[in-house]
Amino acid sequence: MLLTVFMTAEPQSYYLTDDSDWHADSMPPIAAQLRNCIFGSDWLEGEPSAFDTGHRETARLLETNVGVSPTILGQFDPKQPRKSIPPDRTVLTLFEKRAVVAEGKLVRIWPHRHEAKPKRGSAGFFAITEGTSFSHLRVQLYDEINHAVAQAKVLSARMNGSPVVVVRFLSQTDWY
Repeated sequence: MLLTVFMTAEPQSYYLTDDSDWHADSMPPIAAQLRNCIFGSDWLEGEPSAFDTGHRETARLLETNVGVSPTILGQFDPKQPRKSIPPDRTVLTLFEKRAVVAEGKLVRIWPHRHEAKPKRGSAGFFAITEGTSFSHLRVQLYDEINHAVAQAKVLSARMNGSPVVVVRFLSQTDWY
């Protein structure tokens, strides 16, 4: 059963489920950018950033130790990352983009859509936010969306309102 929340007030974190679909009435523009893991390719050029909240469908992101891709909307050729993301003795992780938090408040949440291929020790939710000039910061969160969003709100508030994207692990592969 898909639960679409039609309310103007931010829903309490404990009411959030895998089916929750909500956005703030006035979504603040988020100017923050993450370092991109795609080099020498126009794949995903012009696509929304990881912090973008304007798209309706549940999207995905790719991540390496170098950076995070723009938002991947719809289907994509599984061979495309090999053509666009240079191998760099790292791990390529595919995440489902589930929520965006800014200023310590939930801005957007999308329903669960993509199936995961869990790998021991890697499953669950993560918060991705700005890090250093070399890369981003990724923090593991609780395994349920309601708790993950609550933790992301605290992280954002403690980082002076920095935006946080809440992602769910889908798959991972060595990237050499």
